[in-house]
Amino acid sequence: MNLVRRDLKVRHRGTFLGMLWSLATPLLTVGLYSFIFRFILNSSPAQEARNVPFAIYFFAGLSLWNLLNNSLGSAAGSVIGSGYLLRKVYFPRAILPLTSVLSAAVTFLFEGAVLVVAIVLFVGLPGLQVLWVPMIVVLVALLAYGVGLFLAALTVFFRDVQHFIGIALQLWFWGTPIIYSLSFVAHKPSFVRLLQLNPMTGPVVSFRNVLLLDTQPDWKLLGYTLVVSIVMLLVGGTYYARTQRLFAEIV
Repeated sequence: MNLVRRDLKVRHRGTFLGMLWSLATPLLTVGLYSFIFRFILNSSPAQEARNVPFAIYFFAGLSLWNLLNNSLGSAAGSVIGSGYLLRKVYFPRAILPLTSVLSAAVTFLFEGAVLVVAIVLFVGLPGLQVLWVPMIVVLVALLAYGVGLFLAALTVFFRDVQHFIGIALQLWFWGTPIIYSLSFVAHKPSFVRLLQLNPMTGPVVSFRNVLLLDTQPDWKLLGYTLVVSIVMLLVGGTYYARTQRLFAEIV
């Protein structure tokens, strides 16, 4: 927990708003896209949630995406940013990427609290399906940790990886139905099948299902995400374990 607090303090060090930036950034993003779709494009890509304001629909997907995005963005540099700890203190090295995921989870709780208030005010009380939310969040965290382990170890040997992560996450973002829905692109079956290969599609779709539509999660897509998460945990964990003995020497 001390590492989590350290990570959060470093992330917001020197800022006036501190942790409030964790809310301000996604809210400004939601506001910008809402303005574009409503007043410029005069359309809404959230077809299956017609009774839900687009801003809330978008924020629901964005908040879950940010859990992955913040985790990976921080995890990639978690080892090279902790060189002094690696050389002075012995501790399980796998904690470093895990700290990034837990820090992102704290930020997600802040965004989630705002999301719940907005849903209650503008949509209504969520139904019993909301009980599936923790499972969906844990699944995203597992995926983030598996990928984060791999990226953290890889970045130690190839520092250029950090520069590509931002680009890769942007591509991943647009390949995830966050701004749009699967039904919005249903007229392009090949594109839908491609989106379903994205391990974040299932959690985002299911998160909205249980929070906004009071329907079951998409179990098929979540099952696929679980398989990918386990594979990434095995691959990332194995690569991390085999290379961690070199971390202190290199960083």
